[in-house]
Amino acid sequence: MRSVALYLASRGIVPETLGRYLNATFADLSDPFRFAGIEIAVQRLWQAIRNRERILIHGDYDTDGITATALLSWVLERNGGLVTSFLPHRFDDGYGFTPDSLLKALETVPGGKCGVLVTVDCGINSAEAVQKARELGIDVIITDHHEPAEDDLPEALATINPKLDPVGLDDLLHLAGVGVAFKLSHAFVIYGRAHNEGGYTTDMQEVLDFVALGTVADIVPLLGENRILVKYGMEMLKKQLRPGVNALIQHAKVEANIQPSDITFKLAPRLNAAGRLGNASSALALMTADNIVDAYEYAAKLDEFNQRRQAKEQEIFLQAKAQVESAPGFASNMSIIAAGENWHQGVIGIVASRFARDYNRPTIVLTIIGNEAHGSGRSVGTLNLIKILSRCSHLLTRYGGHPMAVGLGMNKDKIAEFQQEFEKCVREEAKPSDLTNYINYDGVVRLDELNDEFFHYHSMLGPFGHGNPQPLYLIRGLEIARLSPIRPVHTKGVFMDEYGSTCDFIAFNKHLEQGMRWDIIAQPQINEYYGERKRQLQVIDFRPSAD
Repeated sequence: MRSVALYLASRGIVPETLGRYLNATFADLSDPFRFAGIEIAVQRLWQAIRNRERILIHGDYDTDGITATALLSWVLERNGGLVTSFLPHRFDDGYGFTPDSLLKALETVPGGKCGVLVTVDCGINSAEAVQKARELGIDVIITDHHEPAEDDLPEALATINPKLDPVGLDDLLHLAGVGVAFKLSHAFVIYGRAHNEGGYTTDMQEVLDFVALGTVADIVPLLGENRILVKYGMEMLKKQLRPGVNALIQHAKVEANIQPSDITFKLAPRLNAAGRLGNASSALALMTADNIVDAYEYAAKLDEFNQRRQAKEQEIFLQAKAQVESAPGFASNMSIIAAGENWHQGVIGIVASRFARDYNRPTIVLTIIGNEAHGSGRSVGTLNLIKILSRCSHLLTRYGGHPMAVGLGMNKDKIAEFQQEFEKCVREEAKPSDLTNYINYDGVVRLDELNDEFFHYHSMLGPFGHGNPQPLYLIRGLEIARLSPIRPVHTKGVFMDEYGSTCDFIAFNKHLEQGMRWDIIAQPQINEYYGERKRQLQVIDFRPSAD
């Protein structure tokens, strides 16, 4: 099947690994005890359960952190754990595990004390908070996936982060925070069964809906174990067995055949909305709801939060757009920086994403509150924002995150200098391909190569998402055999090639005329309408055929 072979070759899949790639199963997940320190961590958790010690989970306010918190608490409570979960408030507590968030989290614990604290999706650079916890007699287990600082790692009881062992755990480097929490939970269950502690009725596949939500939302590559976790997680999501998942999907009006793109554009924005506006507790309550009545109440709240978030985002985007496009040097600059007084801190990251996407330039958006500027940045191509910010660190009070998405802070009077330094560093670090709009496609095919056999394999290539995009092909010399009525901004009809093969097509926000031949780049897909399934090409780009 040449069209499938082109796809596999473009992703480096060789014959030796083809069978596992196409038929990966839950059993193909690697041993969680590969993580250094994970056995110590699970021993301590089982000890806490035996001794009836309180376990405190400190999460984060985005979808990854929320689902990681819900997953770990579900596994521990199912095995007798006394668990309290805490999510920091975006504005009152700031990002991550800090001495202040530790004390605030302890206030939520009955009696104000816990024996063990587990961080999820945070903590790798929280040496001060871990030291404070140790002084209070708390054993800290860190689970995180963010980049560790070069020195001053926290002195925790155990630190579980694949990036601490980039050679030995090279196949797990892209795990999201919820993926790392899954690994800890998996090890916990395995150890419990092996040592007659428990875990016998805990089916780890039941928490894969959490893993799919958090992994896709955090935009980590859907490769390796992430692909397996999300593949089976999507199946759990489709079943909607969890009241909170059911309520979220119904409120978002997602169709039964849920796809990763539905998480990206419909589900995750709702879960994130609560945290973006301040308090993510409603999203966690939704994920952990044990009845449908409460779940629908929390889902309705998230809908309201999401509408407010959208309104604030659009308001700030329009203000920032006017500022950016009127700035001297905008046309020639390789980066974008926008800053405004009291812009809502919870949505500036989304605004930065829109600029990076629309202008294909690395973007920093800053909100000025008093004498401080708090910012969020998004990158393009392979440009590493962490590396660039490290070169500007003398101007910053803080920075961190991922190569493609960062948070930062600085004094207000440093903004102009930072803007110049950031532009200078981007110019020195960026490759031409980083700032060039182009489309990578998997090869050149004919219409008759996108047949039933192709779509049999197509279903085995997913799940599709970041790092594992859908098949995309160049198809040459097509004419429009028939046009179908549709809104004027779109084009819909039937393509025919020189050999007489035909295929339906849809081109959103594009106008293709009859009477000439076209070269197109398109995604093959199955369009299901009122129970009828038909092959269809979604046109991504097009040009007149040269011949």
